[in-house]
Amino acid sequence: MRLRDIMALILLGIVVVAGQIMRAGPDAPSPAPPPSAENPRRPAPKIDPGKLWAEETESWLNDGPSQRFRLAPDWSPPERRSFVDVGPRKTNGTGTAFAIGDGKWLTARHVTDGCDDIGLQVAPRKGIKVLNVENHPNADVTLLSTRNGPTPFPLGPDAAKGDDGYMIGFPKGRPGAVHVTKIGTTVLQERGRYKTRERADVWSERSRIPDRFDSLGGLSGGPTFDDAGRIIGVVLAEEPRRGRVISAEPATLRYMNGRTGGAGKTETAGTLDAENYPATARGLLTSLRVAKVLCRVH
Repeated sequence: MRLRDIMALILLGIVVVAGQIMRAGPDAPSPAPPPSAENPRRPAPKIDPGKLWAEETESWLNDGPSQRFRLAPDWSPPERRSFVDVGPRKTNGTGTAFAIGDGKWLTARHVTDGCDDIGLQVAPRKGIKVLNVENHPNADVTLLSTRNGPTPFPLGPDAAKGDDGYMIGFPKGRPGAVHVTKIGTTVLQERGRYKTRERADVWSERSRIPDRFDSLGGLSGGPTFDDAGRIIGVVLAEEPRRGRVISAEPATLRYMNGRTGGAGKTETAGTLDAENYPATARGLLTSLRVAKVLCRVH
């Protein structure tokens, strides 16, 4: 056999062996799945109060919140009517939800409306599937159901003008918290993909952590707490040019709470004030009592 034939046989053997190695999948890492809810045919994983978001919010334990420049004076009253145009849902999105019952969560309707799959993030690139969605008949608020959930928050009384509030969630899909003061009420109307009309509270922003967001989009659906750590609102909209945020009023929350069948045992978020709210917010995010909503559009 000539040398050229021998070299050809050796080369052919190398190709065959390499092909077998490339097809041997068990030792090769599979590509990471997209951030989505678990397959509905599998049991939903239990919510594990691990350390999701812990590294990203570690600085909150030492860094103070950033004060916000008053874009509109507090004595300037809110508009009697506020309008939000709800366009067609075309892409994936995120928002915020918080525990209000046993496996029950509240969020904003525009966070979940038009989604083909909805989940709550419980670990990096892992979520639990939302099993049911129930919209408020007249408000931009939605009740989500999962197989289990963390200890819910109690509802608080109506906020008065001048009261402080604390909003926690995921602006731009990342952890964040905002200190606000109530300046009045408005009638909020959503138009477009669906229509709602509700009385809502209007808040003036005081400070935030971290100070890296021009817009608070993604905070929608997040809780508004009073200084005793009780729920007094759901974040619905913002007026960024005026430095104001709009939330559902407690009457809307009480209606949705009645749809849960009873919250059972509740636990406040703890006492909040203008200085300590970043640390409290961090605890609620890492314990998943305030969770990130994942919306997927096919």
